[in-house]
Amino acid sequence: MSFSAESDTTSFRRALRPFSLIVALATCGLGVSLAWLDGARDAGLSALVLFNGLLLQIAVNLINDHRDIDSTRFSVDQKRAIRRNTHIGYGVMGVAVLIGLYLVSLRGWPLLLLGLVGVFGAWGYTGGQINYKSRGLGILLVFLFMGVLLIGGAYYVVTGDYNLRVFLLSLPFSLLSSLLLLSNELRDYEADLAEGIRTLSVRLGYDFGVRLYYSLSAAVYLISVLLYQAGLLQGVWLLLVTALALWQPLKLLRAPPAMRHRLTPLTGRLYLLFSLAFIASLWGALP
Repeated sequence: MSFSAESDTTSFRRALRPFSLIVALATCGLGVSLAWLDGARDAGLSALVLFNGLLLQIAVNLINDHRDIDSTRFSVDQKRAIRRNTHIGYGVMGVAVLIGLYLVSLRGWPLLLLGLVGVFGAWGYTGGQINYKSRGLGILLVFLFMGVLLIGGAYYVVTGDYNLRVFLLSLPFSLLSSLLLLSNELRDYEADLAEGIRTLSVRLGYDFGVRLYYSLSAAVYLISVLLYQAGLLQGVWLLLVTALALWQPLKLLRAPPAMRHRLTPLTGRLYLLFSLAFIASLWGALP
């Protein structure tokens, strides 16, 4: 099957995956919000953290397709577009690394160690020899890299500290990061199966992936209620209302492959709504 050079993920706009940028903004935004709640209100440093998190997400998205460049489903023009996107992605990554080194100069070796772990994670996901997505580890490691570590790192940059409360409050967002990746696996299940890309859903079956989608979604809200009961969230009721945004993606789980293309953007919309409500509830803005 062939596509035009500017279709699917080979065009710059589609390779950018705008819906996924909410992950970086939400996770870094949560870390910064927690820092401000704890009295570390450095506007310039907070803005730099958000900007750098966004750059890292953009870089990973643009580089992501390069591991599939030898696939027969891509035309010559598409492969050229993928190479272009990859080069831009590495350029963006370079800028993010430079900003990261500046932040390391402020916070020292713990942040350097965290940054090295993050670079390793991005490299492993975007086509390095590890290629942990094809090893069925993507959902687990995204939970760590694009959730727990990114939120904790943002908090640490602004405050120079870390604590158990930050870890606990990072759990719902970390689960949503995994849910977003899972939606991508389920959307592309048939294509990945044909190409021999052994994601967790391909390894364990589509039905398993659907059950996992339900489980992760439920866990997000269950943990949020527990955080509220523990006094770590100021409100929870309007946060629970965001579960209404699950209705459409849940319907698509059993839809034919051709109709599943909206599954990931709709899951991204859920992430956006939930993250806004969650951060607002931290500040006591929601009942």
